[in-house]
Formats: sequence, C-alpha cells, structure tokens
Amino acid sequence: PNIFSSPHRPQPAMISFCEPPSGLQSCLAACCCMEMKERDSVGEWMLNANKTKAPSLLQKLCFCQSGPSERRPSGIETVPQLRGLAGVTVQAGTRGAFQTFKWAKWDAAKRQVDLKVFGGFTDCGGSGGSELGLWSESVEAQCCFLPQLFGRCGNSTYRFTFSEDYRRADIAIMGNALVFCCICIPCLPVLCTVPKCCFAFEMVQTDNSTDGTSWTRNSSMCGSDFKFHYHLKEVYTPEGEVGKYHDELKEHPQQVMVTY
Repeated sequence: PNIFSSPHRPQPAMISFCEPPSGLQSCLAACCCMEMKERDSVGEWMLNANKTKAPSLLQKLCFCQSGPSERRPSGIETVPQLRGLAGVTVQAGTRGAFQTFKWAKWDAAKRQVDLKVFGGFTDCGGSGGSELGLWSESVEAQCCFLPQLFGRCGNSTYRFTFSEDYRRADIAIMGNALVFCCICIPCLPVLCTVPKCCFAFEMVQTDNSTDGTSWTRNSSMCGSDFKFHYHLKEVYTPEGEVGKYHDELKEHPQQVMVTY
C-alpha cells in the first residue's frame, strides 16, 4: 500500500482493469517472485488454503524457507465484533487491494493483530512463509518493486490495536528501516515503528456495522488531522462464502498479485 498516495489525487494506472496483464507485466511479476491470482476466486486462494505453495527462490535463499508452510487460523474470527476481518476485505476506492486477518497473529489479551503485509522472515525451516499471500496488489510495476524491497525484505508489518469495544483500531507501521539505507538483511526482525508524528493510520467501524464487515480507514501525515482514505469492506466471509459487500469486487481488476 502506498502511504504517500491521496484518495483525492488521481493515480496513474499502468493497465486497464478490462484487459489482462501483458506478457511484460507477467514476466516482471514472476521475476519479483510474485504470483498472478484471479480476482473472482480470492475467497478460495486467500482463505481456504491451509498450506502455502512451494516457496519461491527468494523465499528459499533469503528467508530460509525450505518447503510449504502450514497456516493456522488467528482466532480473530471468534470475536463477534471483528469477525468480518477474518474474511476477505477489499479497500474500496483503491486498485486490487484485498487482505485477510484470518492467518495473521492475534493477541486476544492485548486486542492486537500483527499482519506482515507482504511476508518476511519468520524462522528457518518449513514453518516460515505462512504470512505470504494475505495482501494483494494490482498488476503494476511499482507494486512489484515496493512490496519486494520495502515490504518483504524489510518485514513490513501493520499492528492493529483495537479499543475495548472493538469499534476503532490504531494502526502502527513497523518494519526494518535498514532497507531505506540500502542495507538488506531479510532475517532481521522488526526493529522500529514509524512515529505517529510522521504517519498515523486508524480504522473506525461504520455505524451500520457490528460484526467487522465495514470500516472507514483514515490517515494522518506530519501531525495533521485524520482524513478519510478509503472504506474497508467484507467481500467474503471467513468460511469463503459471499460477503455483504461482494458487489465491490467488480470495481477491481480481474487479476492481482500476491507474494509467494
């Protein structure tokens, strides 16, 4: 996700949503160890895969993943007020951004979710890589470069801390800042959190939602007031069934990219 973008500023699209990705775009995605996925089957490949596919060369060489990984449900689906987040949600107003908290790390006592946006280092062996494929992006060149360098290699992580009534969450941006100094050590853990005076994110459950199926995402830059960024809406339930806002899918490209 581009934290520098504005929902009110037109963003240049590299492909038309009505067209399939070109051969060049497909080749670029493959070289960056990203995989093309069909939008209409997102409920299957994002929710129903209890095991990841065989790791890419990048995962093997840089993240010490030797084989497919088992995925374990986070448990957030057991919280009635947040259940919708364990399904597939879409960033309404963006291009091809789907995500799920179903396989994230949930701490019920702290009311916190840690979601590695594009994957990263977990541990050595076959258990690593279980967080891959939980966040998609549109098929565009910058979406190959940014997720790989600043996302996966920097262990880019969002930490969602919910209020006691689960109506609001502060979103901390965490990662390994060494990648911005061109020092890439993928096995390093998350080392720092972006100060809120620089960037601050929050999401607030809409008035008509009591089960986590509809949220307003707001952003702040350089200490300014929060401003609306986009709506987060459930398109598939945690069981992979059609969600309340399934019609939002048609507003997104037919194919998206995920890390593997």
